Amino acid sequence: MGEGFVSNMLASSVALLILFAGIGIVLMVVSLVRARSQKNAYAEVHKNLKAGQRILFAGGIFGELVRVGTKTCDVRVKSGEVLEISRFAIQQIEK
Repeated sequence: MGEGFVSNMLASSVALLILFAGIGIVLMVVSLVRARSQKNAYAEVHKNLKAGQRILFAGGIFGELVRVGTKTCDVRVKSGEVLEISRFAIQQIEK
């Protein structure tokens, strides 16, 4: 094994390490931007909750808001039953 081979291997390893670090940084930035936009979207949903709105909450269940509280909401589902759910389980308001 010559000296040139070792220096080429070292240069290749450093270049690969820099490439992986760059990919990691890009993925982290994309993840942070996506998380921030999702947080803003949920904040907007929870600001605009009113009784009578049709909502989608965690688990993919649709219902109509009957009461909106500070921590929980009452939701009427298709069967007519009223469920008390966490306000933070609401994912979106149906239009």
